[in-house]
Amino acid sequence: MTQGSPDIRQQVDANRGIAKKLELLIPGLRGYRSKEDIRVSDELLRNQVADRLDKVRDNLQQLRKQVASSGDFTNLTSVGSVISQVQALSGEVRHAGQGYAGWAAPIQVTDDKLNKLYDYDYSFVSAVFQLDDATSSGRLVYDSAAPSSIQAAIGGFVRDVADIKQKWSQRIEAIEGIALGQ
Repeated sequence: MTQGSPDIRQQVDANRGIAKKLELLIPGLRGYRSKEDIRVSDELLRNQVADRLDKVRDNLQQLRKQVASSGDFTNLTSVGSVISQVQALSGEVRHAGQGYAGWAAPIQVTDDKLNKLYDYDYSFVSAVFQLDDATSSGRLVYDSAAPSSIQAAIGGFVRDVADIKQKWSQRIEAIEGIALGQ
């Protein structure tokens, strides 16, 4: 996330059609519409993060091609492992449950709690963007004359992916905490 990026919640609010704007005027529908818009914002955010993780995977696949064409089978396994972890995380983020903001939801989730969760995602999203930057083609260089030179970068990617997974798990725990009324 960059400082110049608009808040997705504001974009969803700005793109409301007339029917959705009318729902905001009706007291019984106002809360439903507001929560649905936050859910849409969350889905958009998660899809953008998953797209970035897919880009990281593609960057790492380019590295894997370089490593394989150099016959460096030691690093090939390490790169493949990171690719596998990134791909799994991308799928988990993209296909995570969204919840339901139904008419008479049995658990009351306030807009404030949903917005706090959305704000909490900043560190998670930032970590994904940093990994994307670190694996970009200009920054990720493989030297076939010194194959061990890439091992530090691969180790860093493994740590970065583990950190992102932990942030994702914390997000899930926070959602479950909200769902349990905490």
